[in-house]
Amino acid sequence: MKVVRIKYAHSDPLFWRAKLDVIEAGNLEAAKLIEGGVADIGFVPITMAAEMQLPIVPRLAIYSVGPIISVRLFKGSGAGPPCAVNDTTVAARALSMLMGLRFDRCPDPWAALRERAGVLVVGDEALKMADSGIPHIVDVGELWWERTGLPLVFAVLVARPGARGLEEAIREMENSVAAFYENPRPLVEAVAKRLSVRLELIEEYFSRSRYLVNDSIVEAIKREAEILGLPPLRFWKS
Repeated sequence: MKVVRIKYAHSDPLFWRAKLDVIEAGNLEAAKLIEGGVADIGFVPITMAAEMQLPIVPRLAIYSVGPIISVRLFKGSGAGPPCAVNDTTVAARALSMLMGLRFDRCPDPWAALRERAGVLVVGDEALKMADSGIPHIVDVGELWWERTGLPLVFAVLVARPGARGLEEAIREMENSVAAFYENPRPLVEAVAKRLSVRLELIEEYFSRSRYLVNDSIVEAIKREAEILGLPPLRFWKS
């Protein structure tokens, strides 16, 4: 069984102790790998899960409660309209709904900082920008919490229709998260070293990241889809 993980640091607690056949992908590519049958299960943006009608397995997700650091609209020094990195769908849609913003796409967020008034950045590059002290206009997780009172779900666990034997893969990821919660320091140190950012920033980042899904998070997922104007979600039936 092949499992898709989104390539950013937020996925690390789910996979660092999991014995799985993993395919790493960006946000947009991940859903296509599952839809096309290349992978059986994995994480995709909630926007893609809704639009591609991929069944959500309500056991794990990637979400935050309040500020998240890795999803921010950074303040640029230019006068051009705001732009967003190519790999974001959830954050760009959230800011469109909450702030009325529309984004061009920018392949190089660092260059865009010199040309644009704002640059929406997600993932590891956002962590590097935050560590560099680049000021931000808004943290998307923080704004979402203030406006909706809900956690912001970035990615959900979905499965290929007809896939079998998912339980073992899910347990591997759940056990990996449990091992991380029991002793987060080794992974925090490894991520800080890999990204060349301050250890304290990664500690704060992971303290705000969440992975386990219960009934209240399932309701938050459904409500988020409504707020973002997404198609009705499908949920996995075993």
